[in-house]
Amino acid sequence: MKKSVLVTGGAGYIGSHTVKALLDAGYDVHVLDNLASGAREAVDSRAKFTKLDVYQKEELRNYFRNNRIDAVLH
Repeated sequence: MKKSVLVTGGAGYIGSHTVKALLDAGYDVHVLDNLASGAREAVDSRAKFTKLDVYQKEELRNYFRNNRIDAVLH
């Protein structure tokens, strides 16, 4: 089973390059970004993208309840 990594801010410059590297290495990648300074188009289409601000506590809790995440890069 693939390991699952959540990348917060994955639509920004550094985050989007990190997402691509993780995908190329065989990880299942989830991206959370509020798009305040990132761009949806920067996120590799192989990643699961959700527009979400990590300060939205209840929505973030629900995300973790509904998705298997093995590691977080923030």
